[in-house]
Amino acid sequence: MKFRPVAVFAMGGVRNQLYSATCGFLGAVSFGYVIGYSSPALPQMSMFQHNDAAASWFGSIVTLGGIIGSVFAGWFVQHRGRKTTMFTSAIPFLSGWVLIYMGTTVEVLCIGRFLTGVGCSVSIVSVIMYIAETASKDLRGALGSGVQLAIAFGILLVYVLGLSFNWRELALIGTTIPVLAFVLGLRSPESPRFLLDTGRKGEAIATLTWLRGSAVIAEEECRDMEEASSGTRAPLVDLIRRPELFNPLMIGVMVMVFQQFTGINAVIFYTVTIFEVCLF
Repeated sequence: MKFRPVAVFAMGGVRNQLYSATCGFLGAVSFGYVIGYSSPALPQMSMFQHNDAAASWFGSIVTLGGIIGSVFAGWFVQHRGRKTTMFTSAIPFLSGWVLIYMGTTVEVLCIGRFLTGVGCSVSIVSVIMYIAETASKDLRGALGSGVQLAIAFGILLVYVLGLSFNWRELALIGTTIPVLAFVLGLRSPESPRFLLDTGRKGEAIATLTWLRGSAVIAEEECRDMEEASSGTRAPLVDLIRRPELFNPLMIGVMVMVFQQFTGINAVIFYTVTIFEVCLF
């Protein structure tokens, strides 16, 4: 489906940016729903009762899927586009949820969980880039931070639904989020940065006009992106030598490292089990 933007007012441009970001947020909600799923589901699954090793694999194998998916996601976003990559994430999401919904053995359930992990990494890599590249400077910070909020909402959503639905029903509900993201995404444009990088300047300007609500602003922003892209790329060693680049990079990396060392994933994967053991 080819995107054909239309001229809109500046306020409409803000509305269009929010619409495009919402498509990305749904991918982040799917991410949160997946990583939180094992918490309410595992205590209900008879095949994992008295089999701690299998239960551990079901909860954690999603991270292995994430490792595999992130490798392909990096290539996909650069060669096929951010929007296309978000669309592609629906395939492992849906395949994984269907296997979990229909699964009757530990092996099938773990494969389904693994595939949803692949979908998580493919989705989150493309979502972060897509929102950053479609949002204007004054909205980029707020919309970018909304990704983490959407992940937290997805975790909360599956926890709350787990009070009323069994594990198969939760898997079935999980399929609706990527489908909704796909349907809404049909109207959203490709990232203007990707369009410009692939030589489609006319489409990039038209997309920016739709996103910003002003042809003048779109032209200016396109020129800025061209100037930034035409600059000479510095060697990797300059990243280490320049504190203004190296220090923020290290802060970001170490925040992620310490976040993982807290063991937060284990808490998210097995929250219900942890509370059952501690309280009962």
